[in-house]
Amino acid sequence: MAKPLKLGLIGTGGIAQVHMRALAKTEDIELVAVCDIVEEKAQKASDEFGVPNVFVDYHDLLEMDEIEAVSICTWNQAHCAPTVDALHAGKHVLCEKPMAATLKDATAMTKAVHETGLTFMVGVQPRFGFRRKTAKAIVDAGTLGDIYYAEAVACRRAGIPGGSFIKADKGGIGTIADIGVYALDEVLHLMGHPKPVAVSGIANNLLGTTHTPPHGFWNWDPDELEVEDFAVGSVRFENGALMTFKTSWIMHMDSLGGNLVLGTKAGLKMNPLTIFTQEYDRLIDITPQAGKKDGDLFLAKNMAFAEAIWNGTPSPVPAEEMLITNVIIQGLNDSAKAGREVAVSVPEV
Repeated sequence: MAKPLKLGLIGTGGIAQVHMRALAKTEDIELVAVCDIVEEKAQKASDEFGVPNVFVDYHDLLEMDEIEAVSICTWNQAHCAPTVDALHAGKHVLCEKPMAATLKDATAMTKAVHETGLTFMVGVQPRFGFRRKTAKAIVDAGTLGDIYYAEAVACRRAGIPGGSFIKADKGGIGTIADIGVYALDEVLHLMGHPKPVAVSGIANNLLGTTHTPPHGFWNWDPDELEVEDFAVGSVRFENGALMTFKTSWIMHMDSLGGNLVLGTKAGLKMNPLTIFTQEYDRLIDITPQAGKKDGDLFLAKNMAFAEAIWNGTPSPVPAEEMLITNVIIQGLNDSAKAGREVAVSVPEV
């Protein structure tokens, strides 16, 4: 395919605005159409960013032969249908995180990727930053040895977003999908995406539904919160490793820790990025130094998506990897409802 990549954008809310600002910095990707079920929002995006075509039904957008790929920026519960339809319409797909709110939807999306053979990528931009790329290089070099334990943590003390994020019919899941999925993706990426076999945990919204937003912090309506604002779980993997997962939008604590992985040769903490090991009869801590600061990571992930299409190379964030994330999310929710550990498995697609 020749440059520029002709792109259509489905959903013009807050995250789409970030994408459009990033795309305005490059001539290699041309945004030729936007779509939103609220026509005024789509038209406003068109006017602001100079996009020539406006739709309220994404099926009409998919009928444009000019469009080679689509970026899906809808709420979580509306990721599956446009992804599957776009792939079967011959369009490559960049989908915002999480891949889906349910394992059923994530499985259907993965199936469509396999059926069409087109490029599908989930947009988790931290994969393209210095810290993640360096950590992955360290792990891939065998520096840590065999990873046997990890912690994935994403938390806020008082940071519940409003809008579609907190509604069951739109967001589907809460803090797990919003910030927790970043931690899950980071740690699973470093672990090499082992297959989970069991999950045990809790998920609730005990604080978000009973506490009003403190002055100067995120604003939400406790009566509108329908999804979890706190979740903790343990994940057992087929290779014998275990991961602790913790995520919170609101809690009476300053921190739940940070992302880390422990191996038989060394351990790695992500913030600040540090290797912990033992050499020369001494305990050794190594902190890789950054060269230049990360640029626009939203632009980086869009360019990585485009380059995979142009070069015919594998997706930088493929469906198969994110499907494992959805297995864990579903398992955690199921365990929380059942009040016990549940067995999980990666669907054969």
